[in-house]
Amino acid sequence: MKLNKLKKQGYKIVTNWQECNKKSIFLFNSTNYIKFINYEKLAIKKNCKYIICNIKFKRKIKDASIIYFFYKNKKDLEDIAKIFYNFQNLKIIFVTGTNGKTSIAYGANRLFNENKIKSCYIGTLGFFINSKMIKKLVNTTPSYFETLNLLQIAQNNFVKYVFIEISSIGYCEGRIGNLNYNFCVLTNLKSDHLDYHKNLKNYHLAKINLIKNHQKNNSILFIQDDNLKNKFKNYNNLITQGYFLSKNKISIVQKKFDRFVISIKDNSYNIETVNDYMIKNIITILMVYKKIIRKLPLKFNKTLFPPGRSEIIHNKKNETIIIDYAHSKDAYENLLNKLPLLNKNIIIIYGCGGNRDKTKRSQIAKVVSKYTNLQIITDDNPRNEDPSIIRKTLLKHSSNAIEVPNRKEAIKLGVKYIKKHKGILIIAGKGHEDTQTYKEKNYIFNDKLISSNYAKNL
Repeated sequence: MKLNKLKKQGYKIVTNWQECNKKSIFLFNSTNYIKFINYEKLAIKKNCKYIICNIKFKRKIKDASIIYFFYKNKKDLEDIAKIFYNFQNLKIIFVTGTNGKTSIAYGANRLFNENKIKSCYIGTLGFFINSKMIKKLVNTTPSYFETLNLLQIAQNNFVKYVFIEISSIGYCEGRIGNLNYNFCVLTNLKSDHLDYHKNLKNYHLAKINLIKNHQKNNSILFIQDDNLKNKFKNYNNLITQGYFLSKNKISIVQKKFDRFVISIKDNSYNIETVNDYMIKNIITILMVYKKIIRKLPLKFNKTLFPPGRSEIIHNKKNETIIIDYAHSKDAYENLLNKLPLLNKNIIIIYGCGGNRDKTKRSQIAKVVSKYTNLQIITDDNPRNEDPSIIRKTLLKHSSNAIEVPNRKEAIKLGVKYIKKHKGILIIAGKGHEDTQTYKEKNYIFNDKLISSNYAKNL
C-alpha cells in the first residue's frame, strides 16, 4: 500500500493519537523512542492501521495488520506533505518577533473578519477560523504536520488569509518545515528564550534566518521596529512602521490614560488601552491590512485585542484591574512605563515561570520596582522548579515587595488593597491562561475570572 493510494481513499494524517480513527495515518515526528512506543499503542487502540515514524524505530513487527511507513530526514517528511496537502489558494502571513506576536496575529485576523474577509489565526491562543476558536494548541507554533492539517481545514472552509505566530523555538525545531510566507511581520528583537538559544546572538539569528529562508516570490516584509531595517536592507519588498506613519499622515491622540484616538486620512479609531506598545501593534495591524487589502478597514473595535493583553477591567466603583501576559523585561517596560504619570497607587501581582530563562528574573523585578508602588510576588507557573527559589530571586531585586505564594490569595489581597487605598491593580504574567502548572499537573486558574469575582464581592 502506497501513501498516495491512501490519500485517494480518504485517509488523513494525524499527529495526535487522540484524534486517530480507522481513516487515520498516525505520524510520529520525534526522536523519543519511549514516547513513540506509548503513542503507537494508543493509536492502534483507536483502530489506526497505518503509522509513519522515524526509520530508527524500525523493529520486528508483531502485528501484521499494522502497516508502517518510515522516513529518514526532513526531505522525506516534506515529500509526504506534498502527497497530502495543497494550499494554492491560501495567503500565508508569518508573525514573529520577541513581543507582540499574539496581539498582531490575533488582532489582524479579527480585523479581517470584521471587514468580511475570511481569515484564520494559528498561535498562542489556539486555532481560529474567523472569530471562532476551533481548537486549543499546545505550542505557539504547532508541529509541522499539525500546522498543515490546520491549513487544510482553513482552505476547506474557504479561508484566504492565514496569520501564523512563529516562535524562534518552533523555527529551530523544524515545526514550519518548508512552509513559506507571502507576508511576514517582524515586531522587534529583544532578549528571550536564552535557556534554549544559549545567547542573544543565536536567538536573533534564528529570527533573521526564518525571515530570509522562507520567502515566497514577491513576498512583503513588515517591520515594526525601524531600527531593524538595516538587517534586511537587501530585501526587495520592505515596509517599516515609520514609513507607513509618515506616508499616511497618521496622528495618535491620548484622550485619557486608557483612551486613544488614531486618525488616518478621513478615518478615526477609538482605542482603549493603557499600553503605548498596544498602540504600536494597532498601527502594525492597520499597515498589514492596508497593504494586503489595498484600503483602510471600515470596521475597527476593541475586540482586536486578544484576551489577557493589557485587558482592562472596570467595576462600578471605578476601580481598575489590568490583566497582562508580560513575561519579559521589555514587555513589563511597555506595560508599566506610563502608569506613574497618573499619580495613583500602582500595585502589581506577578511571578516568573519555572524551567525558563532564569537570567530575566532579576531584570523583570528591577523594572517592576521602578514603576510600581507595591509588588505582590506570587507563583506564576513554577513547573518543575522550586517556586520559593523563584520568589526569592524576585524579592531580592524588588524595592517594596511582599510575598504571597498562593496566587489566588495574592489576587484577593491586591483587590482589597485598591478598594481601600484606590489605585490600579496589575495582574501580570499569565494573561489569557486558564491553568496554573505545578510539577506535571495543571490546575484550573484564570486571573481575570478570579479578580473579577473578588472585585464584585469583596
